[in-house]
Amino acid sequence: MNNFPKTALQNNIGALMLLKNSPSAAKERLYASIATNGIMSSSNKSLADLMPETICPKIDADPPGLVWFYKKLLREVSHCNPRNDELEVRVPLGLEYFHHPIQVRGSNDARTAAGINLALICFREAKHEIDDLINLLKWSIGLDVEESDNFDTTDVDPMLFAIAHSNIGVLRFMQHNMRAAMQNFIQANSILTKSIATGFHSADHPWSGITNLSMDYVQLTFILNHARTAIETDNDHSEQYCNDLFSTATAIRCCKSFYRIKWLVIVSTYYIPGLQHQNEEHFNRAFECYNTLLSIARKEWGHGHVHAAAILEKKGSVQFEQKRYQNALMSYLASWKVYQHAGYPLDESRLLYAIGRTLHDKEEFADALSMYNKSIALREQIEHTSKRMTIDTIQILCNICRVHHIMGDLQKALEANQHIMRLASDMVGGGETASSHAFVRNRMMVLGNLYVETGRLTDAMDIFSQVARSNRDGDWMVTSHARPEIEDVDTNAFAVRAAERLGNLGGRFKSHAAAA
Repeated sequence: MNNFPKTALQNNIGALMLLKNSPSAAKERLYASIATNGIMSSSNKSLADLMPETICPKIDADPPGLVWFYKKLLREVSHCNPRNDELEVRVPLGLEYFHHPIQVRGSNDARTAAGINLALICFREAKHEIDDLINLLKWSIGLDVEESDNFDTTDVDPMLFAIAHSNIGVLRFMQHNMRAAMQNFIQANSILTKSIATGFHSADHPWSGITNLSMDYVQLTFILNHARTAIETDNDHSEQYCNDLFSTATAIRCCKSFYRIKWLVIVSTYYIPGLQHQNEEHFNRAFECYNTLLSIARKEWGHGHVHAAAILEKKGSVQFEQKRYQNALMSYLASWKVYQHAGYPLDESRLLYAIGRTLHDKEEFADALSMYNKSIALREQIEHTSKRMTIDTIQILCNICRVHHIMGDLQKALEANQHIMRLASDMVGGGETASSHAFVRNRMMVLGNLYVETGRLTDAMDIFSQVARSNRDGDWMVTSHARPEIEDVDTNAFAVRAAERLGNLGGRFKSHAAAA
């Protein structure tokens, strides 16, 4: 311990302070560790924004003083439980952001550990951009750094790289960047497997090092994240990943080494299989998994916890698929009340839309419209910070347009469709780029049909002419000029879920089910 470099001592003191639930004091130590390394590039704005301009002089003490303070903290925190309940409400159920503060021995390890620990604190604070946290984690393992950064990764504990990749994957999952998240989780599992195969780490012993953390937690975290994302992306091997996860979880006999292990075993045993069963349309088995998990979650976390809300939402989606609409409404309403009480407007909006969708399929159109409008009203209070949010808003507006059309309010249907076109056009670049996009063209056709039904034939002809000009080769499925990432959006959400024709010419009418 007396031979620890200054960077490692500062990081370790910060980790212990985090175990004492003193995140502000921990941040100062982690700042000092990074500054002592002398390799944090201030030219990287994302990183510089997370660092203070000056480090407190009292923090930057000589090694003997740091050793004394470190030993003192070790005695104090020996029985501390490092609960991070803030993360419970931030990370989607079924994913695990690495909770445990990390201590190390070497200078190179200190850079990576300090970056991971600092990102953990910043993530808990919920006031930093996710991209900034991703950049901090990437910097900590030497990814996408400047040429002047001479970070030597050869002597860094590979487990630190695996943890950083896993955490990056969770953050990218939250950004709905599933492909990139999957690659991070694959990388984390690959590093862990190779490390165990070469004897660097042992699956049967605690993680070698000062942290002394059970390998059960490490392995379960990586495999859980991998399986959860595989299901989300409809990966061909998702069933295999789920089986591997179930085998790993059920083989764990003792959960006392770290409090998170017990909950992750429960999630791996019920929630992930439930998702897989639902994905395979085995709805009865999925419902049984969710029901069992809900009872456990309410006992572990309370009836008003967001975990209970997330499971209730899943129960409702299964009941909806089974056409048990009244039961689905009860589950959705119970979930919505939890999110409303907790103050999560985006989740509230999603549940209100699900309630509206259920009422829509029950053909209770006036009530469905009311729920859709409440969902949109909540979204208008939130800045659209991601492409996913805009897509979801468009999807709700598509159903609002449908319901107005079903109820015979063509003017309201026109207004909703024009709103959809504005949002979609802005999303794909506007101008000619937008008019050549498959979804925008489809909404233009819908608008033209609505103009015909309202007797505005000149306006209808203008719209149809614009569609014809934007598609001169006559192929309605041509590739648009939109950015490549928007093409994936068009395939998944626009064309499949929200680009149905609303009505036929000549006033013929047929009721349409709600968008999925």
